[in-house]
Amino acid sequence: MAQSNLPDFVIIGAMKCGTSTLHAQLAAQPQFFMSEPKEPNFFSNDDVFAKGEVWYRRLFENAPKGAIKGESSTHYTKLPTYPETIERLAALIPDAKFIYVMRDPVDRLVSHYIHEWTKGIITVPIDEAIETHKELIDYSRYAYQLAPWVQRFGKERILPVMFEEMT
Repeated sequence: MAQSNLPDFVIIGAMKCGTSTLHAQLAAQPQFFMSEPKEPNFFSNDDVFAKGEVWYRRLFENAPKGAIKGESSTHYTKLPTYPETIERLAALIPDAKFIYVMRDPVDRLVSHYIHEWTKGIITVPIDEAIETHKELIDYSRYAYQLAPWVQRFGKERILPVMFEEMT
């Protein structure tokens, strides 16, 4: 188990694959304590990481004794956008386990595109967007995203979950 006030496991993505649903379902179980916010993005985003370890540990300070603690941050598997994530996480919670949620990669890409288009971040048609916004494809390249996690932590500590099976 992880150290006190640190998560035992992390849901690491991929985005638009049901991580919010899984987070909520686990939070509803009495033996689990899930972070609020759902996506602290502590290990990925430089501005959040700069808040420091004490800030991160506070996310879990209200966990009941013996609860299995977790957080969910899809930014953790957004290569090449956040390259320092794995080493930052390994330094603080080296014994953590991981859940990687996936779905049909094209369905994920389309959902990601709609998400970004709705927010006004992407304003071009999808066929043009996949040429100019490489992350649409990169975040659906599950083997690419998982390879450094497997290399650093071992495949036995990563539970792959398919969105289609969850639903």
